[in-house]
Amino acid sequence: MDLVERIAKHRRMAESYRDKYVLQKVADGERYDEWEFADDAVYTSPYFVAGQELVLKDVATSFDVAATVEAKAYSVVFPDWKPVDYRVWPAENGFVMRYRWEGTTTDGETMGFYSISFVDTNEDAQITHWSTYVNDEEYGPFLERAIGARGPFHGDEYMQALARHFEKHGLSV
Repeated sequence: MDLVERIAKHRRMAESYRDKYVLQKVADGERYDEWEFADDAVYTSPYFVAGQELVLKDVATSFDVAATVEAKAYSVVFPDWKPVDYRVWPAENGFVMRYRWEGTTTDGETMGFYSISFVDTNEDAQITHWSTYVNDEEYGPFLERAIGARGPFHGDEYMQALARHFEKHGLSV
């Protein structure tokens, strides 16, 4: 794959992430088109895994199932939760995505936050490293309202918080 093809692929990867959320298809279990992970791909986030490095193949919940769980959980309180603005910067070695997420509660309150992700890929455009960053000043109150918990989370605490929310509301994947 030449440089132009790689950059185009990275743009498609970022746009598929956006599209699945804008169309609210992630809650239905749809995956991000064209996202492939290398066998040794890792995920990091100071908020969701408190700076730990998770090897994705070793995580009990796959990234697409985790995304579905998160989207379903948030939609209980914020039925229209989705990106309202996004920017993407594709490059030779991956891409950066910045999203403004918002949702309106069933009683009319709109809340939102920004997230920024850095995605690195190998020569085959498979993801090798994905990191996500959020601002706790906005995301913390949103998350407290959405699922009754606030980070930063360690290990699988975020998935445990989502599981408690699912149980409380009788949800299933």
